[in-house]
Amino acid sequence: MVCRKRFKALYRVVTSWKKLKSALCAPKFDEATEYSYRWAERLREQIGNRMEIILLLISDAVRDKVEKALKDNPDAMLIHYNHGEEDALIGQDTRPVVDLGNVNLLRARESYNMNCLSARTLGKAAYQNGCLAYWGYTEVVSFTSDAEENFCEAFNCGLLLRLEGKSWKECLELTKAKMTEIIDDLVKRGNTLAAMSLREDRDSLHCWGKDIEEPREECPVSRFTVFLFGYKTLSKLRKIRNFLAKHPQKIPVGYCFF
Repeated sequence: MVCRKRFKALYRVVTSWKKLKSALCAPKFDEATEYSYRWAERLREQIGNRMEIILLLISDAVRDKVEKALKDNPDAMLIHYNHGEEDALIGQDTRPVVDLGNVNLLRARESYNMNCLSARTLGKAAYQNGCLAYWGYTEVVSFTSDAEENFCEAFNCGLLLRLEGKSWKECLELTKAKMTEIIDDLVKRGNTLAAMSLREDRDSLHCWGKDIEEPREECPVSRFTVFLFGYKTLSKLRKIRNFLAKHPQKIPVGYCFF
């Protein structure tokens, strides 16, 4: 009986994901996006033949081509690996490919994002307008080049869990747990800068989806800073504060922001 139930559950996952497509938008035009593009390529390898992928890479990662791909494929998930803003996903020409002006394109589809800030405003707007799930970060995303494989594992983890049939809520919980494992390992290896960066990435990771609570800034000082200067300023101040506290005389080589 147990084996039969497990088989039926596995069958439902396999048949449902056979029908799913994704549109992968991955520009490459600066130091940070050299890495995000590499991680997107790694994600393609990890997905394998489990999902049909429409490629919107480099010169194809622009607004008109992204809009056409989404309109032509209403069942496709949008995957975006690049720079982001609170209300936009950025393309190869540094202009938005998705923003509040065309957020309706995310209606009735899922969106998986590795970029700065977009889960804060764009993600909320997308979910309120019918997006099934919006995965992303509410703060500036950072990484260190000396631990880029660890960051790649963390950033790709959520979608790979989704491919296993997990709910988005489960994906969020399990991804944060995996990030904590990686952070602990980085601390043991003495890479405190990478650990601090990934800890803040973990804390800002959010998914707008069913049964998932809305994120909230708890610290009153942080809320006041956000009120006066905005979330991007708060995030950069946090990075500077943490770096100076741990490395007062060391300049971080390969310390990048999205």
